Amino acid sequence: MNERLWSWARRGGLAITASAALTVFGREPARTVRRSPLSLDAGAPAPRRHGPPSPALRPLSRRSCRSGRLPSGPSPIPTDAAAAPRGSGLDDPTSSAWPGVVRWDDRMERDWSAFIARLGRAVESRRCNRLDRCLRDPEANSLWDAQTDARLRLDDIDCADLPYILRAYYSYKRRLPFGFVSNVRSAQQTDTRYALGLRPTRWSSWRDYRTPRAVFHKVVELVHSGMYRTTAEVQDGDFYPVAVRPGALRPGSIYYDPNGHVLVVSEVRPDGVVHLIDGHPDGGLTWKRFGPRYAIGTARVGGGFKNFRPQRIDGRYVVRARDSELTDIDSRSQWDPSAWVANGQPVSFHDWVRAALAVPGAPRDPESDYREMVGSLCRDIVDRVDAVDLARTAGLHLRPHPNYLPWNIYGTNGDWETWSTPSRDAALKVVLRDLRDTAAAQPPGSPLRAAFARAWSEEIAKPGCHFRYINSAGAPVELTVDDVLDRLFTMSFDPYHCPELRWGAPEGSPERATCVDDPVRRAWYRAEQRLRNRVDRVYGVATPVTFGPETPPDVDPRPVLGVR
Repeated sequence: MNERLWSWARRGGLAITASAALTVFGREPARTVRRSPLSLDAGAPAPRRHGPPSPALRPLSRRSCRSGRLPSGPSPIPTDAAAAPRGSGLDDPTSSAWPGVVRWDDRMERDWSAFIARLGRAVESRRCNRLDRCLRDPEANSLWDAQTDARLRLDDIDCADLPYILRAYYSYKRRLPFGFVSNVRSAQQTDTRYALGLRPTRWSSWRDYRTPRAVFHKVVELVHSGMYRTTAEVQDGDFYPVAVRPGALRPGSIYYDPNGHVLVVSEVRPDGVVHLIDGHPDGGLTWKRFGPRYAIGTARVGGGFKNFRPQRIDGRYVVRARDSELTDIDSRSQWDPSAWVANGQPVSFHDWVRAALAVPGAPRDPESDYREMVGSLCRDIVDRVDAVDLARTAGLHLRPHPNYLPWNIYGTNGDWETWSTPSRDAALKVVLRDLRDTAAAQPPGSPLRAAFARAWSEEIAKPGCHFRYINSAGAPVELTVDDVLDRLFTMSFDPYHCPELRWGAPEGSPERATCVDDPVRRAWYRAEQRLRNRVDRVYGVATPVTFGPETPPDVDPRPVLGVR
């Protein structure tokens, strides 16, 4: 989540500009006017901090989270790198480098989907794991050209920035108009990221900024996850709720988890499985499979799948398509459990999404699905290895531990947002719970449960399910899936702990002996145990050290599978 604007606004830095007064029903001028700490014994939340973060929590580098076949159409736009149009310079005047003379239509939307799908394949294969690296790679970027992309640098791209930056980049390369909501407000005096009743109050245009590079930088500065938290009735925002059906929900669609997380759909398979690109506060990109880890919430918080509203120029204005112009809008089904039906039976939201997206007759193999779920688990662990190592190389474990935790450990800013892993760790536990529940749904001794057990054993034996982290002494430490599951609720999410504690090294073990530790860190590690025992993330409420069960829940699939 992008917290730079949010934290600035909380300190009183945000004001309505003259352009907001000119904006009505999704139009903006094409050129607008410029313009108490938690103690270890505390059971109650600390007050919100309204001043600048303490030195211990100041960001290190941040200034403030196989595609399916696309439908055919007339005159397809070439998407091979060699055929893509050459771009003007990133630092040339916007008026010449980004004229905005092309209009969004079905053909451009298909090309947008192809662009995202190709990026997604590169992230899936780990060819690239950061956005600017992907865009500088002609194998990953269908719009690559040496004139501009070799000089492209995009830092601090988190989950909320990612869809906007991708849409802005695509619009730049294809000479399309690009406007974006640059402020939202609610009547509630609360954290904008988790407020109700959010409405856009300011809109910006690409023509407001001198160069294309300046546009990208401004998007990163102004956008945060609250931009996605609008209800279906809001037509002057950047998104609309998309119908969950093949061809409508496609690569380039967006999923907003109302807990404050945003992902980009990069693949919709014929069997209904959805894969997404996930952006992280450390700038990394990962590949995720859609499932129960992602919340939907209610219609009031605007969660679910969305598409960008197409835009066009009308005189001086960037105009967003109204609901009446959209053929794939659905303002009800994603939040109406009565619509979640598959094969005549009520199902969960996530099962309904898969059933609704599946092409009739597409084969579905439960054992193959289970193998993919195990593979997704291993991918999540690999991603956690990378995240923990970034905190190690940044030296967080060598700094003094702050004398308080964030008011909410899952949704905050600064170093904690960038380097901690409570949300990643919770998602890992949800994946394991889903694996356990899927196996438990089959009767003991049934052929399918036996197939799941075989799939588990075979998948975790593969090289991709063996891990290596770097300890405090700079030496590699090998871990298996079994090691991770045995330590699941002792692995620390706290970035100020040593790598050994981040991976739950047993006390008194040779592995633990290399930990750079002190009494304060050990006290925090013990105090955070109940927070580690949580499975589900909770946002917008206080999460003191008592916010969690005394004992961890059972999410381990191995006893159900009979493999331990």
